[in-house]
Amino acid sequence: MGRQRVVAFVVVAAVVAFGVSPRGQTAERQSADYAAVQAYVTGHDAAKVVAPLAGWSPRDVHNAARRYLDDARPSVAAAATLHLEIAVAVVMVSADLAGHHLESGHLLIGGLRPSSRSVPSWSAAEIAAFAEKWYTAAASVFLMVNDPMRAAPIIGRGLQVAPRSGELRLLSGILDEISALSVTATDSRGAGQQLRITNARRQAFMRAKDTLAKLVADEPRFTRARIRLGRVLWMLGEGDAALVELLRAQSETTDPVQRYLAAMFLGAIYEQHGNVTGARVAYERR
Repeated sequence: MGRQRVVAFVVVAAVVAFGVSPRGQTAERQSADYAAVQAYVTGHDAAKVVAPLAGWSPRDVHNAARRYLDDARPSVAAAATLHLEIAVAVVMVSADLAGHHLESGHLLIGGLRPSSRSVPSWSAAEIAAFAEKWYTAAASVFLMVNDPMRAAPIIGRGLQVAPRSGELRLLSGILDEISALSVTATDSRGAGQQLRITNARRQAFMRAKDTLAKLVADEPRFTRARIRLGRVLWMLGEGDAALVELLRAQSETTDPVQRYLAAMFLGAIYEQHGNVTGARVAYERR
């Protein structure tokens, strides 16, 4: 099953799974749920798909998905992708529920075997590539809501499967960056407590720097990683080194999103150093 077929399966599966309620909903309510999910699938409106799930418990949604999986008996890869899609849809409502489905997907990924019923025509390399993409997407579910604690074990599992994965190594660096930014004082016991907080932040930024520097050394054309490295260097107070990385990234990419990010970070560094002209030029180039 190719990636496009997996995605096509998930679009249909998500509609069917969310349209089934273990609580004995009325036909009208089931129809409303179906219409809401269908609107999300066709229009990518997350608010519409999340609304009908707001009153569901984790067990409700799990049972709805499980009923579909038991009835349709899709391949293991497609089932793992279904759990990932559910996590994406519900993470803003319940991180616990999203984590439950990602754990189910992880267990399914562990059951993939070459040329078996789970993926009849896949080789070991194709399974590894699928698993890498799955773990990358799964970790991103929690990183996009700034939840590094839940993202960390997923990234770790992914790196066990694909230790040289550029995407997973990038997420590992971003994880440490987010962790550094999330360190806050928990009490007001004075300068000693603040010093510990400062050291904890610096250690997390240093881990991010180490991860990202090794990644761009291995993959010099990985512009997104170079931009994140530049940002981390800036946060560590290494402004000159940050400028080198950001200017190189900006010159090597034509991607508008990456150029925008590089320009924003460059402008902030110039502005911080009182270089108004440089900041204006950087912001205008975005």
